[in-house]
Amino acid sequence: MKDSSFDRYSETFFEELHRDLDFDQIVMGYQEYYYDSLPSDLQAPILDVGCGAGQFLRFLEIQGYRQAEGVELSPQQAAEARKRVACPIHVEDTATFLATRQGRYAAITLNDVLEHVPKSQTVPFLALLKQGLRPDGVLIVNVPGVAGLTTAYARYNDFTHEVVFTELSLRQVMLGAGFRSVRFVGERWPMKWTPGGLALRAARWLWYRLLRLIYFIEMPGGKLPTHWQVRVIAVASP
Repeated sequence: MKDSSFDRYSETFFEELHRDLDFDQIVMGYQEYYYDSLPSDLQAPILDVGCGAGQFLRFLEIQGYRQAEGVELSPQQAAEARKRVACPIHVEDTATFLATRQGRYAAITLNDVLEHVPKSQTVPFLALLKQGLRPDGVLIVNVPGVAGLTTAYARYNDFTHEVVFTELSLRQVMLGAGFRSVRFVGERWPMKWTPGGLALRAARWLWYRLLRLIYFIEMPGGKLPTHWQVRVIAVASP
């Protein structure tokens, strides 16, 4: 039976999730993670897989990248993206799209995509993306983190979520797909010299240390997360 979960994804879920969120604020939020993993060449070809409504593609345009493009399963999402960005948006299955573009991209990005892929297809899907990369390219995967206390909410808030990842399990599947190295990117908070901004920064700092203490108490001697942020960002080289 054909999986129709994404045919009406925008109207059944995405629009409600983002109803009270500002598009430009989401766009600029990517700078907290994408500060050292994208190509230095602004002419480098970049593919955003599962580009949704185009937030990350818009971020790439603002950063000056001229050869970005997106591929998206949902026609509704692709239509929204085309209203926001000038770069090409393809409505196509990723495997079909990459079949004629092997070895093309300097970077392929997955923002909030891998958690939607069925577990049995995760490693083959990553291996497929690897074929689309140049020998010196990178795959950047951005998924919800599981170290915090909102993990269960993030996991079940979207019916199309299939799996969540720790740093170790994300590294496991990426190495299993044939990538030779995987590194993780820590969140870089923007400094806001306002009472509210400084208070939030201090609260985050205290909260992450409390989480570390909780894990240490429950898992003494165990392998603890490297980062305590709400996102897990992995950069893999083929």
